[in-house]
Amino acid sequence: MSRTIRIALIALVVFAVAGLVVPFIIKSRIKSDRVRCEDHLRELGLIGVQHASPPGQGLPTKPRDELPPGTFLNPARSPDRRMSWYTYMLNVFHEGSASSDPAAKHRKPAGLAQALQGFAATEAWDAEANKALANYHLKVVICPAQFRGFKTDEPLLSNYIANGGIGLDTPGKTLEEAGKRGGAYRYDGSTPLKAITDGLQQTAQFLETNENLAPWLQGGPGTLRALDPATSPFLGVGRPFGGCHPGGMCASMADGSAKFIKDTIDPAILQAMFTRAGGPDEVNFESP
Repeated sequence: MSRTIRIALIALVVFAVAGLVVPFIIKSRIKSDRVRCEDHLRELGLIGVQHASPPGQGLPTKPRDELPPGTFLNPARSPDRRMSWYTYMLNVFHEGSASSDPAAKHRKPAGLAQALQGFAATEAWDAEANKALANYHLKVVICPAQFRGFKTDEPLLSNYIANGGIGLDTPGKTLEEAGKRGGAYRYDGSTPLKAITDGLQQTAQFLETNENLAPWLQGGPGTLRALDPATSPFLGVGRPFGGCHPGGMCASMADGSAKFIKDTIDPAILQAMFTRAGGPDEVNFESP
């Protein structure tokens, strides 16, 4: 057998093996990204929410029976000038939650303590005093499938947003004003778990997006977003939600669980997931 033929045969074998291995690697990577994304959402939706507290204050002595406000409350500033709901989770991310396992050790995020030293509760999210925190690389705010690196002198953008219900103006309303269109979060107050009458497992609290991303520390529609019925289809690349994983999006439900929602979901069911007190048979979601 000539040397040329041997080289050609080796090349064919290499290409054949690559044709089998590469799709397997890609599929494994996609699955791994989804698993890690759901881990992020569980950390936010379970650990973060249950131990929500303003920076500088102690952690709650027992799990909270409400979802934290959708912005860091500051009546003197508009929602987009306030700090986001992520702010309420920084304490537990730094200190760790109580564990029944005495051997369990919490690994404090490197640099978070220093970033929190300048925390200015009454200032805007991008005030000079809050600059170190705004630029802090909080890993849990990014979908692993979308990690592109970051610059230490720029605010870090988040893929995870809080659910503000149905209708673009709904997050700014009270629970009573929002009615059956209200979501799990709103700009100006907390949401008692008992107000989520659709069921905690049926109501989304955090969803992922790859559109119109905003800094994780910034309040307003960049980190708390309602669903606009006019933007259907809702999921996928270039759509309001999803776009991070092929075939659907990851979401955290109000009970703290995380799940993958396929982009083939019935739009009426998806819209019902955005409400805390109204299902598809009770609300005409297509009406403004």
